[in-house]
Amino acid sequence: MSIPQRGGHKTAARAAFEKSRAFKRAQKFRAGIEGRISVLARGRGMKRCRLHGRPRFELLVGAAVLANNLLIIAARLQAESARRRAA
Repeated sequence: MSIPQRGGHKTAARAAFEKSRAFKRAQKFRAGIEGRISVLARGRGMKRCRLHGRPRFELLVGAAVLANNLLIIAARLQAESARRRAA
């Protein structure tokens, strides 16, 4: 839905669609998802799945997302604690 047309001549309908609010929101969402996937692949161990089968892959993805969320929560708690000590 949010993949822009590359090359060729855009029809008027396609150009209007790509300028629509829904398309732009989908583009922003897509950019956020791609950024999250990049973080998970680079720093959270999702470069390679040695497990076989879709259910096990889904388990790996879920574990990586959970680990990432816990690290974000821990960093925020640590920053809050440091801010309170400084005050």
